[in-house]
Amino acid sequence: MDIMWHANCYKQFSSGILFPLTKRTTFRAMRKKRAAFAEIVRNKFSAAVDVEKPAAAMMLELTALVTVRKSQKKIINVMDMMFHWFDKHALHRHNQEGVVLQLVSTETESNRMSPKWSDEARLVWAKNLKMVSDQKSVYEVKFMVDPKFGKPGAITVCNGYENEFYLESVNIEGVVDFPCNSWVQPQKVMSVQRIFFCSKAYLPGETPEGLKELREMELRQLRGDGKGLRTPSDRIYDYDTYNDIGNPDKGMEFVRPTLGGNKNPHPRRCRTGRPPTKTDENMESPVNESTKIYVPRDEEFEEAKQEALDVGKLKGILRHIIPTVTAIVRDSKFFKGYSDINGLYSDACLLENKKQKMKLPLPKIFNKVQEILKFDPPKLISRDTSCCLRDDEFGRQAVAGINPLSIERLTVFPPVSKLDPSIYGSQESALEEEHLIGHLEGMSVQQVCILYANLPLRAHSTRANSSYQKG
Repeated sequence: MDIMWHANCYKQFSSGILFPLTKRTTFRAMRKKRAAFAEIVRNKFSAAVDVEKPAAAMMLELTALVTVRKSQKKIINVMDMMFHWFDKHALHRHNQEGVVLQLVSTETESNRMSPKWSDEARLVWAKNLKMVSDQKSVYEVKFMVDPKFGKPGAITVCNGYENEFYLESVNIEGVVDFPCNSWVQPQKVMSVQRIFFCSKAYLPGETPEGLKELREMELRQLRGDGKGLRTPSDRIYDYDTYNDIGNPDKGMEFVRPTLGGNKNPHPRRCRTGRPPTKTDENMESPVNESTKIYVPRDEEFEEAKQEALDVGKLKGILRHIIPTVTAIVRDSKFFKGYSDINGLYSDACLLENKKQKMKLPLPKIFNKVQEILKFDPPKLISRDTSCCLRDDEFGRQAVAGINPLSIERLTVFPPVSKLDPSIYGSQESALEEEHLIGHLEGMSVQQVCILYANLPLRAHSTRANSSYQKG
């Protein structure tokens, strides 16, 4: 309430009253004056309340579903678990915790060019949970917007929790959808808000006025400034030459040339910002055991894929034990036949010798460890272990593994080799018409050689294989 307005009202009433001679008349006049002044004040307050009530009542509520992908880590920190279940009570003690979301309109304010913003909506893991599955959790949040807010074009996310989380999407059913698919870092790690745009794409000239400033801000965040050391939580896509291949600090024999540059911009790598070497300032120090190769956070392998890759690397190391063990228990250091190769994938005991069987302690435990160390059988062998022994499969692999430019049309049958007979033996082929007649659908070999639409392939002269030659 304006103080000057009160003073003016009081002055107006006091100046128009003539005080009577008796005290009773004077008190009566003063009571009437106070009553009139209070009535004016009540009318002023009621008018202000009546103006504010319709504006508050006309605010629209938009309900959004926030989908968050669950972490697949096997080991869960006890403190993280406690924080997850009790953050509803912790929110009263720390008002900054939680995930704060805010909608941004495609339109701008009428009096200025800044975009329209909704009220902040706070997401709390334990409070806003709507549905949950093995892979995802869906939370419900409500936004309050002005009736003239327009269509939402972007959403900002600020993570007030201690750990990062994977935001998959934010959907306002029937209005707009925000496909995020990105890791949102804690505010203590990344102070700027994350910006996600709606699924509708705009050309630069057609971008709504309310989103232009946010587009430029997002582009600056992705490009970076070309300075500083990159951390695993960064999402900056700036590039550099391959000047970290060698390590001149170890000696001249470890010096390697720089790949890429102004004349030949490719290949190039993600810039890491590691310090230069002591010997050459133009060379960046190579990656060691304490530093990792920088990859933008959203480009890293997912947890399931990374876990499978780590298990595969471990198996690859341990599986070198198998050839060593088989060479010890066998009479010879070489494979005697195709069955020995299949033994690397078969379910039979690897250390079982045909002549004698080794008595091993705890056979069940040993067989379990043995299964882990075995190679995964190829798909071709898993269907049929003897497929490579057939002529058709052997021929298919022979043609598939050869340079296509060395394959030429067969004009003479039987084929004659062009290889040096003193090195590769006879030039005559062991392939005869009786070997092919059953696959030519009633035609002769000479007829097939004439027809260009169905020509046999000649790979004999480019491969030295005794199975194709006599003798």
